Amino acid sequence: MPSSALRAAHPDPTRNPADQVQVCIVGGSSAVAPRHVEAATDHPATSVGALVEPDETKAERLRQRYPAIPVVDRALAAPRGGAGLAIVCAPDAVHAEVVTRCLDLGWHVLCEKPLTDDAEAAARLYDHAERAGRYLGVAYQRRFMVEGLLGWIGDGITGRLHCINARWLRRAGHPESRRSLARRGHGVRGDLIPHLLSQALPLLGPEPLTVQARDWQVGPGWSTEDVARLTIRSADQVELQIDAAYDAPHLDKSDDCWLEIHGTRGSVHAELPTHQDEQWAAAHPPTCYPRTGDPVALPPLRTTAQCHLLQLDHVVRALASGPAPVEERERELALVRAMAASQASATWQGPIIPV
Repeated sequence: MPSSALRAAHPDPTRNPADQVQVCIVGGSSAVAPRHVEAATDHPATSVGALVEPDETKAERLRQRYPAIPVVDRALAAPRGGAGLAIVCAPDAVHAEVVTRCLDLGWHVLCEKPLTDDAEAAARLYDHAERAGRYLGVAYQRRFMVEGLLGWIGDGITGRLHCINARWLRRAGHPESRRSLARRGHGVRGDLIPHLLSQALPLLGPEPLTVQARDWQVGPGWSTEDVARLTIRSADQVELQIDAAYDAPHLDKSDDCWLEIHGTRGSVHAELPTHQDEQWAAAHPPTCYPRTGDPVALPPLRTTAQCHLLQLDHVVRALASGPAPVEERERELALVRAMAASQASATWQGPIIPV
């Protein structure tokens, strides 16, 4: 991992590199866990202290893959002094239970998305973390991909916003882990749309919002959706439309993932990296198309590996302050509320739900 990702985040120069934050990854066999292992290994202030995997067959595979990292069947008490971070990669349905247990054991927590799809339950988890004096965050690492781009938008490169379009066509097929889920909303709508929403929602400004969603089941043999649409309108009528789909497996093709932002002065088109390739990101920089004048190439976006590292850096620097700041908590709860409204709307195929 190039050090340029952390240089861009301006890490705290006063931090003692020997003062390591011990990371415990709960759900070590999940598909995303290797990226967290990589980030925690690359970050100068963290080390992986344990992988938690209750299934002995999977645990043995982890021991073979990571011989230097202890593999245990349950999370143990956090290190004394509070310098411990549990990264929860367990299945979505048990996130609330596992997050609560880790907080009770003294860990700060970074939970893979979604924290929950219930806004009241999410608020209770943040209240629990505050009472425990521990940080709680959600791993929407792709926010760090568009940090610079949102800065350009905020500086007025597109003028007053009209609408935002986002798309993610996943060409690796419908993940096996999501085919077996029993409830709609756990397929492509719960998998890909939250990432795009986390990147674009800051552009809509404060609530109130209205949410409208639909989804479709194309492939036989599973009960979760594989095509989904989400439309959100802000109080000042800026509209965000997100489309996401699982294609049939085309492993030789990269995903089609992009963000378009349209305003009074011009538009921005950004192809969003969905993998680790820094060369690909450098070759596909976002472009601004002004209403007058020539197109302007903007700085390249970060890769997913860089985003995982920057997400961890953000969390590590927040731990000393304890619970998540109010603005971060409110940002996460706004996203949960939007996705809960999406679930309610899509269940009935499209009514408008106020948030």
